[in-house]
Amino acid sequence: MSAKRKGDKQTGRSWFRTERLLQDGGKWFFLTREGKVEGPFSCRFDALNRLDTYTRIMSTELYNARDESELTN
Repeated sequence: MSAKRKGDKQTGRSWFRTERLLQDGGKWFFLTREGKVEGPFSCRFDALNRLDTYTRIMSTELYNARDESELTN
């Protein structure tokens, strides 16, 4: 743990990582921030790949703009 000094910049946020992968009955799933369970996937590797794709799509401005336009129509 690093100590903060008076001159250090304030970050304003703390980020915490939680495990998003679950295994149930030999199948793999991942949890979204929205509380949804995605899957099943046949192996952990496939679930991780799909989770990576999901997070990339959700973090793009294109997805966010599409989502906002659906709310206004």
